[in-house]
Amino acid sequence: MKVLSSRRYTFSELVDENLIEVGAGRPRSVSSELAILRVADVLDGKIKHAFMVDAPSNPPKETASKVSRPGDVVLTAKGTVGRVAIMPPGGPKYAYSPQLIYFRPTPSGPLLPRYLYYWLKSAEFWAQASHLKSQTDMADFLALSDILSLSIALPQRYGQETIAALLGSLDDKIAVNERTSDTALKLAEALYLREAAHSEWKSIALGDAAIWLSGGTPKTGEPSFWGGEIPWISALSLKSPWIDSSDRNVTDLGTKSGTRLVPAEVVLFVVRGSSLKTEFRIGITQREVAFGQDCKALIPCHQIDPHVLFHGIRSNTQSILEMVDETSIGAGRLSTDLITKLEIRVPQRGDSQLVAELRALDELAATRRAESRSLAELRDTLLPQLMSGRLRVRDAEKIVEDMT
Repeated sequence: MKVLSSRRYTFSELVDENLIEVGAGRPRSVSSELAILRVADVLDGKIKHAFMVDAPSNPPKETASKVSRPGDVVLTAKGTVGRVAIMPPGGPKYAYSPQLIYFRPTPSGPLLPRYLYYWLKSAEFWAQASHLKSQTDMADFLALSDILSLSIALPQRYGQETIAALLGSLDDKIAVNERTSDTALKLAEALYLREAAHSEWKSIALGDAAIWLSGGTPKTGEPSFWGGEIPWISALSLKSPWIDSSDRNVTDLGTKSGTRLVPAEVVLFVVRGSSLKTEFRIGITQREVAFGQDCKALIPCHQIDPHVLFHGIRSNTQSILEMVDETSIGAGRLSTDLITKLEIRVPQRGDSQLVAELRALDELAATRRAESRSLAELRDTLLPQLMSGRLRVRDAEKIVEDMT
């Protein structure tokens, strides 16, 4: 089925024809009883309460347009421009901050909120927005007048529904995978802590539990070192407990020029970076990777299983964060002298059953996370082709079916 039949609107036309309401938040809450929705709360297509104060248990009956409604499509327009989310049904109301722009399509109009959500993530939106985006001091921003000048091609509602449903099915599968991955990790954590409390276990200093390796960075100006197939892990890219990819890859030549390679089942964690001020980033490698000087790699010894070592360190996150001091440029720093003295709990003798259970849970979590990344890449590949009409929904459905 093709969805090429469409009409192009500017957002100002949609507003003038009363087909959508588009607005920006107010400088402060329209009611002191309403929490404010900020840029940091709009993430990964969802509303995540990063910095919001708690919403009141009995919020006022507020009908002002600057107050969120279920189905509103929200776009971050200052600082980190381009994060998008849809306000969920049944949740509390929030006042929009001035850094957010909301879109409220008329229910009977030609534009479906879910289609708009995906369009705001598409190449067509970014192609227009990149020419309009301005900069003030240290932040990018899109003004409301910029948004109103954007144009969008709208297929008929059925075409929008089929596109949104197909892309949404991928997002749903990704969400299920993420919940499964998070649950498996929590179960593994609980299993480790339960077993670690047994008297048959012993404490060992982290400095004695593993061989410690330092990394490095190949010369960034040398093209032959970069763009290969080997992930290069840094303080910025170490964002998952399951380390198998990075936004920067090195070549075989790059691995021999200032960095270090480690195989699968090595524990990596961040020892320097701004993230250390609020979180301790640690993971276990799923494949061969290279890593930078802001991380340490630990290869377990004394017959300690890598998964026991990983959970042993991770379970001490709070103690580790208390060791962090600050560099001269304000980044967090974890002293090797301090963390090598940290004691973790390990079995007195090899515990094959525990190791098997930990591995099974960790592997489930890692597999689901990797699958989610593949599905997200597929969604992002299909999105511009579906939006432009270059790919038929029927053909896209076949691609998704083969993938899943």
